[in-house]
Amino acid sequence: MLEGHFASQSGLLRRRVTLREIAEKAGVSIATVDRVLSGRAIVRESTAARVQAAAQALGYQFAEPMDVRLGGPRRQIRCGFLLQRASSAFNQHIAQQLNELQQQNASLGVELFLEFLDEYLEPSKVAAEMRSMAGRVDAVAVVATESPYISEAVDFLMERRTPVVALLSDLSSPNLAGYVGTNNRMAGRSAAWAIAHCAEQPGIVGVLIGSHGYLGQEEREIGFRSYFRAKALDFKVLEPIVCFDEPENAYKQTIELLKISDGLVGLYSVGGGNKGIIRAIEESRVSHKLAYVCHELTPTTRVGLSAGVIDVVLAHDVPDLARATLKMLVDIKNAMPDKKQSSIIPFSIYTSENI
Repeated sequence: MLEGHFASQSGLLRRRVTLREIAEKAGVSIATVDRVLSGRAIVRESTAARVQAAAQALGYQFAEPMDVRLGGPRRQIRCGFLLQRASSAFNQHIAQQLNELQQQNASLGVELFLEFLDEYLEPSKVAAEMRSMAGRVDAVAVVATESPYISEAVDFLMERRTPVVALLSDLSSPNLAGYVGTNNRMAGRSAAWAIAHCAEQPGIVGVLIGSHGYLGQEEREIGFRSYFRAKALDFKVLEPIVCFDEPENAYKQTIELLKISDGLVGLYSVGGGNKGIIRAIEESRVSHKLAYVCHELTPTTRVGLSAGVIDVVLAHDVPDLARATLKMLVDIKNAMPDKKQSSIIPFSIYTSENI
C-alpha cells in the first residue's frame, strides 16, 4: 500500500499517512485514492483534485508533483476485438460500428485492434490468438466457444492485468471480466413463441444450431424448448442439427430435414448459415408455408423477410452492442472490479412489415 508521511516539524517524529485516512477525508474509496496516487488509471479530475487536497491537508508527501499526474494527455486504452470470420456481414457490421464510434467520439480514449478469425470454431487457435494479445492491448473482447483452451487463455491474460470480456456468447471461466450480449434464453423463448403463432398448425419443428460450444446458442435452444414444453405441447421439437454456421452445411442439412420429416411446420436457426437455409426452402417447394425464425438482420435475412421465407428475425442492436462493449472494456480496465460485469443488450424483433 502506498504511504506518505508528515514532514519533520521542530524535531517531532514523522507520522505516516495512510490511504484510509486520505479516503475518509476526501469522501472516496481507498481504491480511488490508490488509483490517484499511483497514477495507474484514469480518474475524474474533480475526484483527483479532492484526493490531492485531502492528502496535502494531512501532510502526505508526494513522490512527484500532483499536477504532473493530472496534466498532459491520457494514454488511450487499447481495446482488442477477436471477431468471427471476415466474410460475415454481421461481423463486418460490428467492426464498422466500432470504428465509427472511435472516430466520432475522441473522448472515449480508445485505440482499436480488430482481428477476424476464420478458424473460430477451433478453440486452441482462438486461445492462441487471445494469448498473442498480451502486451499489445489493455483489454480484450472475444467471441468464442466454451473450452478449457479458452479458459486457460482468459487466466493467462488476467494474470497480465488484461481483462477479457465475452461478446455475444458468454463463457464460464471464473476469471472472465464481463459479458456483453442479449439474454439468449429469452431470445430462444421469443423464437418459439413466433413459430407457435406463425405455423399453420401444430406439428414438427426443426432446429439448426451453429455449434454446441457456444453457450449463447445453447441457451437459445434451452429457452426455445422450454416454451414448447410449457405453452405449446402440440408441437414436437426435433433434436438440433449442427451446421457450424456454414451456409453450404446448413443448405444440405435443411434439404435432408425437409425430405425425412413429415409434418414439419417450423424451422429455427439458432446461429448462422441462413443463406443456405433460405436456398433449401426455396428449392424444395414444400406444399405448405414453414414458420421460419432466425437471428441477426443482415442483407440475406432482410431479403428472406421481404420474400416471405423468413417470418421473424431476432437481432442485436449492433450500435448499442458496440457502445456497451467499448464502455465495459474501458470501465473494467480502469477499475479492475472483483466481480464479473454484465451488460444485457435488448434484441429487436423484425418482420416483413418493419424492416
